[in-house]
Amino acid sequence: MTSSVVLGRHWTLETVQVEQQVGLDGQGKPTYDTPVDIEAHVTWEDRVVVERGGTFTRTALTVYVPADAAVLPVRYDRLTYDGNVVHVLQVKDVKNRQAQLIYRRLRTTQEVV
Repeated sequence: MTSSVVLGRHWTLETVQVEQQVGLDGQGKPTYDTPVDIEAHVTWEDRVVVERGGTFTRTALTVYVPADAAVLPVRYDRLTYDGNVVHVLQVKDVKNRQAQLIYRRLRTTQEVV
């Protein structure tokens, strides 16, 4: 039996650059690994999400990453799409009835310089 939700069947996939956070430098700023290009569905969504600790944060992009992507981003990773740099704020894995990952939904926030 195939899953009823397949990422890519109806959604356009676009190139997103992922930089995985690898640690912090001496000043406490995040350091990132070499950028990797992945294909994902991207939508601009202005939403408010509740973070851990109860703070409210406004999101910029929602990114849907297929399960077979070269890299599956996690919280705090940095993404670049269409010249916009965002950070992963919230991660949700969407699975089928057999508990297999179909795609990962990422809610992101704009990078503050």
